[in-house]
Amino acid sequence: MIPFLHNVAQAYYKAHGQSVSRFTFVFPNRRAGIFFQNYLSQIVGRPIFSPEILTVTDLFERLSPYKKADRIEMLFLLYDIYKRISGTTETFDEFLYWGEMLLNDFDDVDKYLSDAKQLFRNIQDLKEIDAGFDFLTEEQIEAIRRFWSNFLPVGENDKKKDFLEMWEVLFQLYTLLREKLHKKGLAYEGMIFRDVIEKLSQDQDMKLPFEKIIFVGLNGHSKSEEKLLKFLHKKEIADFYWDYSSPLVRDPQNKASFFMDKNKVQFPSQLTLSPEELNMEMPIIEAIGIPSSVGQAKHIYPILKSLLEEKYLVPEQAVNTALVLPDENLLLPVLYSIPEEIGKINVTMGYNLSNSSISGLMEHIFELQRNIRKSENYTGFFYKPVLAILNHRYITNIAGDEAKKLRQSIVRYNKIIISTQELYIHPLFRLIFAPVDKWEDIPNYLKTILATLKTSLYTKQKEDEDVSARSVDIESEFIVEYYKTINKMDDALKNIFPEMSVETYFKLLKKLIQGISVPFSGEPLAGLQIMGVLETRALDFDNLIILSMNEGIFPMKKAASSFIPYNLRKGFDLPTYEHQDSIFAYHFYRMINRAKRIYLLYDTRTEGLQSGEISRYFNQIRHLYPNSFDIRENLAVYKVTSSESPSISIQKTPQIQEKLNVFLQGGDKRLSASAINTYLNCPLQFYFSVVEGMAEEDEIAEIVEASMFGTIFHSVMEWLYEPFKGKLVTADLLHKIRKDDSLLTEKIEKSFAENYFKTEKVKKLTGQNFLTGEVLKKYIRKVLSIDARQTPFIYVNSEEQIKTNYSLPSGKIVSLKGYIDRVDEVKGRTRIIDYKTGRGILVYKEMKDLFDKEMKNRPKAVMQVFMYSHLYMLDHPDKILEPGIYYLRNLYDTKFDPDVINKSGREEVQVIDFSKYRTEFKAHFDACLEEIFDLDVPFSQTPTGEACKWCIFTNICKK
Repeated sequence: MIPFLHNVAQAYYKAHGQSVSRFTFVFPNRRAGIFFQNYLSQIVGRPIFSPEILTVTDLFERLSPYKKADRIEMLFLLYDIYKRISGTTETFDEFLYWGEMLLNDFDDVDKYLSDAKQLFRNIQDLKEIDAGFDFLTEEQIEAIRRFWSNFLPVGENDKKKDFLEMWEVLFQLYTLLREKLHKKGLAYEGMIFRDVIEKLSQDQDMKLPFEKIIFVGLNGHSKSEEKLLKFLHKKEIADFYWDYSSPLVRDPQNKASFFMDKNKVQFPSQLTLSPEELNMEMPIIEAIGIPSSVGQAKHIYPILKSLLEEKYLVPEQAVNTALVLPDENLLLPVLYSIPEEIGKINVTMGYNLSNSSISGLMEHIFELQRNIRKSENYTGFFYKPVLAILNHRYITNIAGDEAKKLRQSIVRYNKIIISTQELYIHPLFRLIFAPVDKWEDIPNYLKTILATLKTSLYTKQKEDEDVSARSVDIESEFIVEYYKTINKMDDALKNIFPEMSVETYFKLLKKLIQGISVPFSGEPLAGLQIMGVLETRALDFDNLIILSMNEGIFPMKKAASSFIPYNLRKGFDLPTYEHQDSIFAYHFYRMINRAKRIYLLYDTRTEGLQSGEISRYFNQIRHLYPNSFDIRENLAVYKVTSSESPSISIQKTPQIQEKLNVFLQGGDKRLSASAINTYLNCPLQFYFSVVEGMAEEDEIAEIVEASMFGTIFHSVMEWLYEPFKGKLVTADLLHKIRKDDSLLTEKIEKSFAENYFKTEKVKKLTGQNFLTGEVLKKYIRKVLSIDARQTPFIYVNSEEQIKTNYSLPSGKIVSLKGYIDRVDEVKGRTRIIDYKTGRGILVYKEMKDLFDKEMKNRPKAVMQVFMYSHLYMLDHPDKILEPGIYYLRNLYDTKFDPDVINKSGREEVQVIDFSKYRTEFKAHFDACLEEIFDLDVPFSQTPTGEACKWCIFTNICKK
């Protein structure tokens, strides 16, 4: 294979010899220029001066006096003009999206030399089109007429009014922006292009700084580029070489040929290139479907390995192989998938700064400053960004102990807002957690943090031998690049003094960072080439591996955002999506033209917006050009077993027996009712949580969860009844408490402070906590109202603790504990009351149901209150016990009654004397405890799966 650029270099050196050094060569990109220089040096075989190498944009900039304007500065200039001429109250934040779109539109208008005044006219009558657009073709006029005939009349349509309102100021915006930039000696790219063409039109004899200029490998042009090429051709100093040798590109039915005839006729080549050698072997094109995005990157490894084994790829000279990434997000996975034998790699794309670790930390810092909470004497930050910063590896490397201490404190005390004073325990934290009020303070704030991080990284590396110097250099490079970007933005804003919020500054900086790539050092002319689609222009490779060959990614489906409607774009000869389609079709078919082995990898998944469809280009090859390639199709299938996970059961080994023994007499732990219920729900869950003591890591609860709601409620009820322990409670007394709003509020706030905020300082509830407090108040009043119906009664105790060493028939003595929410005496019976925050059942059929592990809706709350009653009777055998459950969600039922109901026959019997049921309960209860400590009964999984819904161990047992 003779590469196209090699062919051009050979033809020029053969025709002009060393004089070629005086010429200027223009390429689609700089990478093509480097390859051309390499081919030229190979042909010459000895040192010569290199010809001048330019891109099309470089050429225009050489011919213009303007400097390229900074985009951010232009956005602020545009906003300033827009505010002045429209009188809008729109903020810069709101304008930013439109501003970006308008700059792109103005760039197109100038590059395609459109008449901006005519384009942005407000057509009041369709007759104006015939009168005012006679300089356009009939086809163009028809497109314009099509838009305005559909648009008019405007009538009462608000969207049309909004469009016209903006449309009417566009020409003024365009003109004034150009004037302001002109005064500063600045211009956007399209303005530079138009300026050059206008000057050349006015001065046909304008002296140019080129002896001869050769355009190589171009294809689609804007009007301004076309006019420049025509001008240079007319002056007889230009020559042109088009890469249209592929029969597929020459096919008139193929969109890739869209610009071909025009270019070859208008801009012919002066020299004849050597005919390309006929390849007797048909090129192989293989489409490989992979059900994963990263899986595509991983599949590169076996492809490269096979190329190495078959000697199609030589590790020292891998320049004949290219990995093309239409989706640049796959760069890192691709880099990790290259075989070790390939030592030299050249990444032409660079690594996006927004994907770096420092960018991640800055995102957290932006979020931190967006979530400042201020009051008169207090400044604090929302916990989420604080924890994210404290967990970031830069921070843990520099201030690990302090970060850990802070994290633990925040979680332990459930701090939603953390005051600045609490955070100032390390010099770096003083810098990061400093509140920023004005956008003008942000550059110095961020630069100070970045400088400190960079210094600290090097200090850490000197202290710790395990830290790689290379990784520190890479990290430092990203930090320096971020620092330079802030400086660049600072310079752009210095002379503007815009009105904007801190939030807007962060948005702008983030937008700027997304466009910054940190270049990789590599071997541009020796290593394996990793590049984006546009970098492949004019380059040829033997082996091509193209990833993300999905419809919608290559070619890209997304049309550029524009304020100029499609029909007006077509009418004024501005680029449309068809133009884009033609350009990308050319890139693809030209790229594969000289390749011998082509691998097209695509994602087969059909999730969300992904269609899993292969690119149209492969379908075109398969159906229109089947005789041009050896076409192969494969699917990379992952073996996924669908068999059920094996059931887990834990045998009670001597080690586990030791752990169980701590719950027997003489041990230091006790079994609670909830632990026994856990065993009945799932013995394996009991083993993990109770025996092994495994638990979820503590997290901050932004809202009051069900368990915390219950804790707060329990405390309030305990405190309200505390003054009446051992006393007679009357209905009047309870109604008085119900109506005392300040008392209820005080107790609720105290309970929040103690249980939720975990502090002694009581404060007023706000936001969602206030609403939760109001819900609690409603439930508390309802309980007091229900209690009033039971009066008079004696309130015995709240949260009564039971601790007992309980003897089993086997002789084992188990340490048990329990907390009875409330004990009172009503009409000669002692009530054992349990509060439950949810909704539940009070009815059971048979006693064995309370202990039935296979029963889906086992009445576990009844088991718990019966256990409390059973243990209470050990110390109070003469009491008549009436177990009851206050389900808060059931309080508002018209027939609410807290009594447990036995429905063994047809009738429902209230359990108002537990002693009648105690013997049967004891038998089942003892059997359950015996089973827990029986060494022959393993801890097995739940048979029902009901307990799995809320189990934290599902990832372990996989049930």
